[in-house]
Amino acid sequence: GEHNLENALAATTAAWALGADASAAGRILRRFRGIAHRLEPVATIKGVEFINDSKGTNPGATIKALRSFPGKAKILIAGGHDKGSDFQTLAAVIQAEVKHLVLLGETKQKLAAAVEKAGFKDYELVNSLEEAVAAAWSRAKAGDLVLLSPACASWDMFPDFEARGNLFKELVAALKKQHS
Repeated sequence: GEHNLENALAATTAAWALGADASAAGRILRRFRGIAHRLEPVATIKGVEFINDSKGTNPGATIKALRSFPGKAKILIAGGHDKGSDFQTLAAVIQAEVKHLVLLGETKQKLAAAVEKAGFKDYELVNSLEEAVAAAWSRAKAGDLVLLSPACASWDMFPDFEARGNLFKELVAALKKQHS
């Protein structure tokens, strides 16, 4: 996504300023495959792409994640521990970018109120990540993208974002096994 390009440019500029060879930096960037839980491709099942962005623990990160897939029909899984975030800007982006929204965690009602205020009605509330993945899959069609990018911390349901992201990957792997 755009934020990865920004990070790559910043890293390359810093390396160049410290005397690194620009062509070496380019070779390294071409081999870089990303970091776990940050827009991490998990699987494609019957044409539905699953992306793990469990590290998206604030509204700004989720907005960047949503904008990283222009033109894709997106099903967003969001919600978690309430850090006191304002979700109005995210709600407007959801209205513009998201096909269906699956909400979980202690912020699910707060997020639902924000998206309704923005005019978005295609959402559902669930009680677990297992239910969220099942709900997303039931709404997905070939060509869609299912994105876990919670906009919230994980502490209401998980010890950390890694545990949340790892469970997401396990659930998607089980779904892939079931449908292959």
